[in-house]
Amino acid sequence: MSLPKHQVRALSPQQQGFSVILSDMCPLVSGISIKDAALSAELGMGALDLAIGSGALSDIDTNDVNREGQSDGSASGSNDGGVLRPGGHLVIKLLESEDLKEFSRICKLLFRKASWLRPKATRSSSREIYLICQGLLPLVRTKSTP
Repeated sequence: MSLPKHQVRALSPQQQGFSVILSDMCPLVSGISIKDAALSAELGMGALDLAIGSGALSDIDTNDVNREGQSDGSASGSNDGGVLRPGGHLVIKLLESEDLKEFSRICKLLFRKASWLRPKATRSSSREIYLICQGLLPLVRTKSTP
């Protein structure tokens, strides 16, 4: 997570970005559910930022992202700054909490499909859950008009 994105991208095949990113990170749990969930979400956002780039993540808004690929010509970018190729997949391990609804909403705007999975092998007492994001959409950002 500390490497600049351009160095991470340079490690990918033909330096064109990765087809899949798997984030299996989990914070050191303290036993304080709210704190642990917040730390997990922070790690998850770091993985999402690595995948799509902080510019795309900070610009995300239901009014700003055009999933049809149409643009008014004012601004455009396909996966600017991220290391995940358009059409690529992202898997993020998170700890269950109420905050994950917003996380899922963001991913549903960015990917063709985003769904939750709790593997059968997961202990019943565990709060670990995976967000499976398939098919990174090409992003076209347009300027908001007042």
